[in-house]
Amino acid sequence: MLHPKNWPILLYCVLLIPFTDMYVTASYITQLAVPEYILGVIRAKPGILALYGAGILAVVLLTVFFALVLPLFMLERKSFGSAVKESCRCVKQRFCEVLTALARWNIGVLLRTGLLFALAAALLYGIAALVGLESTRAMLLLSRALQLVELPFFGFLLDCRVTVAQCTILGLLYFRMQGLPQPDVPPDHKPARRSGRLLLTALVAGVTLASCAATVYLLSLPQDDALLSAVGGVTPLVTYHRGDCSIAPENTIPAFRSAIRKGGDRIELDVQMSWDGVVVVTHDTSLKRCTGKNAKVYDLTFAEIETLDAGRWFSARFAGTRIPSFEEVLQLCQGRIDLNVEIKPSAATPTLEAETVRLLRAYGFEGHCVITSQSYETLHKVKEQAPDIPTGYILALGVGNYYDLPDADFFSVEHTFITSGMVNQIHLRGKTISAWTIAQEDDARHMMELGADDLITDKPDLVHELLRQNAEMDTTLLSLRDAIQGWFFPAPDEEVSDEAEDVIEDVIEDPEEFLDAA
Repeated sequence: MLHPKNWPILLYCVLLIPFTDMYVTASYITQLAVPEYILGVIRAKPGILALYGAGILAVVLLTVFFALVLPLFMLERKSFGSAVKESCRCVKQRFCEVLTALARWNIGVLLRTGLLFALAAALLYGIAALVGLESTRAMLLLSRALQLVELPFFGFLLDCRVTVAQCTILGLLYFRMQGLPQPDVPPDHKPARRSGRLLLTALVAGVTLASCAATVYLLSLPQDDALLSAVGGVTPLVTYHRGDCSIAPENTIPAFRSAIRKGGDRIELDVQMSWDGVVVVTHDTSLKRCTGKNAKVYDLTFAEIETLDAGRWFSARFAGTRIPSFEEVLQLCQGRIDLNVEIKPSAATPTLEAETVRLLRAYGFEGHCVITSQSYETLHKVKEQAPDIPTGYILALGVGNYYDLPDADFFSVEHTFITSGMVNQIHLRGKTISAWTIAQEDDARHMMELGADDLITDKPDLVHELLRQNAEMDTTLLSLRDAIQGWFFPAPDEEVSDEAEDVIEDVIEDPEEFLDAA
């Protein structure tokens, strides 16, 4: 059957069958960052949105007309081309009937599947809430274990179930269109069904035990353990992007002082090297944007860089603010705040990595800093010189199998490309994910919901306020725990003693006399 001329059937199975299945399509598209980002661009432009809608309608019509291709190919042994022609001919005669049947069956499968998933989630999180009656920390860690192990497993099972159901739907549609009676399940299939149910029960039990074991292990870890942070068991860090750049010029001493004063977890800053080998803190290779000087950092000496005004562009109040050396910043931040040092390498400054590491060691920042870069080669150089300093790979777009890169202890990803699937994959490898650059409340809230470990933000006040509102990691689960506690374990009414009742009566009858006596 699979002659070269019939190979398009493989493409049909990969693309068109899923497009007739709302659940599977929605499930997998939302796991991909690129489609999410593209859809955001599409929704922002009415003309492109209209074209997109027309394209979706065309795909729906195509899938309806091709609905019988697989049954004709498998059951009647037709070639792919013949199956396409026959399917289009049959559907054209009864288009409304086919469309209605596919929609009704798909909605039915979607509802049943959604109900099954909701019941499983309710049971699991109900158990977590009951655990919370004894320990809030155990409840939250069990919730995280369920998210990482149990729920993805149930999601996979539901995807399999829905895909099989979709093939069954297409088969039933074929029998209806051909006027044939629907096939019955032969009696000898019942033992196979029992075996399948036993296997499924064993799998569910095994995954549940794995979730419980993971929870017990996480509970045994100290609060500051790196693995606990990796699985999202702690509150995300708040990293001030280039200092507190919302109120002071970026990458300057005033911006760093403000970040320290507000109690930030980390400051993110950028380092480059001057012509005479001094590590300086500035973002752009060209100095024009922040100082007006049309020159490269590595073409000027530090003495020349110090004469430039790096604050007037921001506000007249900061006129005269200069670009600091990295050593000045280390002296200011030592013992007061941690650092996220982004190294911006250049062919003109081959010793930048080594000098940055030397200065961090000289000021005792080994346990109070991370080093990041968009250059993986830079991270490799850092690891050769300082394997104890965590390194992060900066990605504008996470595509491909980058999770296992040995010299990347964590990943710093542009927030619009971060998805739940990406966070889970990174956490499962014991690594963390930082989201940049957060400037909107909705973005910050979304990153917190996904389990990002570090929010790199231009609006730290906004993020601190959200963290204050969500002091507990899972407020919904805590509310459920409190509701269960209120329903089944109501707080006893406090009895008022006779002496207290006498005092209350005295106050009511003659408050002035009571106050004089007091």
